[in-house]
Amino acid sequence: MTHTAIVLAAGRSSRMGTLKGLLPWQGTTLFEHQLQNLKESVFSDIVVVLGYKAEEFIPIVKKYPIKIIMNEQFHEGKCSSIISGVKTAVKSAETILITSVDQPLQSFTVNRLAESIAKSGGLIAVPSHQGKRGHPILFSAQLRSDLLSIKEERMGLRFVIQKHEKALLEVPVENDEIHLNLNKQADYINALKK
Repeated sequence: MTHTAIVLAAGRSSRMGTLKGLLPWQGTTLFEHQLQNLKESVFSDIVVVLGYKAEEFIPIVKKYPIKIIMNEQFHEGKCSSIISGVKTAVKSAETILITSVDQPLQSFTVNRLAESIAKSGGLIAVPSHQGKRGHPILFSAQLRSDLLSIKEERMGLRFVIQKHEKALLEVPVENDEIHLNLNKQADYINALKK
């Protein structure tokens, strides 16, 4: 079974005021933390979508056996990066994980998502901690065409999730990091205190 992971790292990080992916995180950077955890997971097809200041990330990416996609339309919003990544996912992929550079993930969490979809035949798996959903989101490759048709004005991935809510699995995990979304300096500072 092949699993694809798409790491979104093309944005301007304007709310943070500095490139989020290069912020220190658990002995490395947020960006490399994502890559290391994916490398240790069942996700063998890893795609990184770069855009703004891509040259800052390329030296890190080159240390890993992953694909780099340049999204020249990154200024149009996250949907353009997701679509670029999905187009690059291997055709044999059975699942597609979508994660942002500012949502730190753990290999055991994404492995549980992949295992849950494989066992249940569900279309979407989302981790939950203490009853609250978090990140990242794993999609069955059966939803590839839906993922390729997302639009900013239709709430992007939310539209796909709402459309297939009945086939969505909430996967309980003992990891409250699934709720982290490091958009602003305050979010990052608070996360470091944990």
